[in-house]
Parts: sequence; C-alpha cells; structure tokens
Amino acid sequence: MPLINEEKLAKMLKEGIRDNIWLLFGNDTFLKDLYCEKLTDAVVSGSLKAFNLRVFNDDSADMEEILEACDILPVMSDRTCVLVRNYPLASLNKESTAAFEAGLKNLPETTVLIFFFNTINIDYGKKDERKWTDIVNLVMKYGVCARIDKRTPERTAKMLVSRAKQRNTEISQEDARYLTEAVGGDMQVVQSEFYKLCDYADGRPITRAMIDEICSKTVEASSYDISKCILSGDTDRAYKIITELLHQKTKKEYLLGSIASAFVNSYRYKLALNANKSVSEFKEAFGVKTQLGELGQFVRKTKLSDIKKCIDILLEADVKIKSTSADEYALFTELTAKLAATVEE
Repeated sequence: MPLINEEKLAKMLKEGIRDNIWLLFGNDTFLKDLYCEKLTDAVVSGSLKAFNLRVFNDDSADMEEILEACDILPVMSDRTCVLVRNYPLASLNKESTAAFEAGLKNLPETTVLIFFFNTINIDYGKKDERKWTDIVNLVMKYGVCARIDKRTPERTAKMLVSRAKQRNTEISQEDARYLTEAVGGDMQVVQSEFYKLCDYADGRPITRAMIDEICSKTVEASSYDISKCILSGDTDRAYKIITELLHQKTKKEYLLGSIASAFVNSYRYKLALNANKSVSEFKEAFGVKTQLGELGQFVRKTKLSDIKKCIDILLEADVKIKSTSADEYALFTELTAKLAATVEE
C-alpha cells in the first residue's frame, strides 16, 4: 500500500483494523501519540491488554526477541499486539534486515505489529535518509506506513471552530487560523492554548484581541506583530513584545533574524503589490506560508523605499549584535526607535 497521511489513517481506523503491519512516523508528536494509542486500543483493550500487548522500547530488545513475541498466540482474544517504539531499524545490517523482512512476510494473522517513531525523525524520500526510506518502502510491501505531519492551518482551524461550539463558545474560521499560526501549528500546543482561551472567554465569542492577550505566540508570529506595530506607528506595543521575548530568554540573534524575515517578506509583498500581483501569487512566488494578516494592510500604506531602509537598518543591527557585548535590551530599544523613525519620515 502507498504511503498514507493522517486523513487516510483516520478513515482506516474508523472502518476497522484489517492490516496487521503498521509503521507510524511524522513531525507532529501529539498526533502520532494519539493515533498510536487509537491503533493499539483498536487491537487490544481492557483487562486483556495485560496479556495481549507486548511493548519494546528503543534498542533495548533485538529483532529476534521482537519476532518471537509476534509468534505468541492471543489470550481469550482474536488478536495480540506487538508495539515497537523508536527501534533503530535503519541501523540493521544486511543479515538482520533479511530476517526482519522474513518476519514481516510470515507474520501470523493473529498478530498486529506496530512500529512507532516519536523521537526518531524520518525524512522519507530525502537523499541523506536513504536507509530510512528503504525501511519504509520495505514495510509498505507488507503493511501500512502512515506519515502523520502537522495539520494544515485550514484543517486545524475547521476543527477549532467545531470544538468551540462544544465548549459553549465560538471562534471564526479566520481567527482560528490566526491562532493556529500564532502558536506554531503543533496540535498539542494549539489545543492547550485553545482550551486556555475557552476558559478565559467563559461563553463569550473568542476574538483576535483575546488571542493576542492570552496566547503564547511563536517568535516568528511575534516578529510579524512587531513589524506591524512599527509600520502602524504603535512603537510602545513593539517595545513591549520585544521585552517579553527577551524575558523569555529568546536568543537575540534569533529574534533579530525573525524580525528581519518579516520585513523582507513585507518588502517582497510591496513589490508584488506594485506589480499588481495578488496575495496568492506573491505567496506562491516567494514560498511564503505565513498569513500576513494586518501587517499586509500597513505594508500597502508604507513606501517601498521606507521598507528597504528598514532592512538596511536591520542588517546594520545584525553586525552590531554579533560584534558587541552591549546590553541586548538597549540594542533592541535603539533598533526599534530607528525603524519607527524611518517609517515616520
């Protein structure tokens, strides 16, 4: 079976477990844990789990032990489950790989074998991940391989709109997407921030102002807020966001790089506007995935030459930050003042 995604996996679980070999990987830890638990519970559950579930972690067991566990018959159940977490399959030698394939090929129908990777990152298809790609392709010959990556902002937003109603509140699709992008897209973080918002809203509709006030944003999202504040003339707010990020021990080089990235995208967007290009054409041309949101409104009102001057100031600041031991709060205060003064000219 070809490599499947989360949506296909969810559908297969809903229809019932038919395959007995599974491999789960991807870049969303929360969702991988969730689907591993769902898959395991679909095979064995309740009091019989103690008899019919065998778990192997990392490289604490060898392949021979795992395959021997697969031959054990279920107790008062149709199936037994063997769950293997983070086993370094890519490090198997030629002989062990052959034994592994033979085990997959001859796996008893009463056994469901699950390989689950939540600490090992598999970049399937990448040239420098050839061994892992070969392993995934091998497992796909005999079973199901699912890559569970972070959901698209659109899909996550749709889910949040639905869950808001279940918690006696509401959130618009647009604000739900804003929340998703602001906190980074990882489902565990998104859900945590969303439930915090629901408690704060206490039955009131969730607004963007609430998201800005309550949620812990990523540095990238905060940098877009900083840029928006500078272009709109709200310098005090820009100072506040920068101070909060420095208090959170954000590395000054990373913070400056994120602010510079926001201004570079603003410059690109202004070029696109001047060339009568749409937002979608701009994002496709430059590979921009982040929503510009309100920042885009202020870019429209700002001169291209002023945005370019801001980028020059940021380049100068980069040299200064890397070549001096001056207080970082003072450096960013000076930077913010210079950027604001440039836009106000």
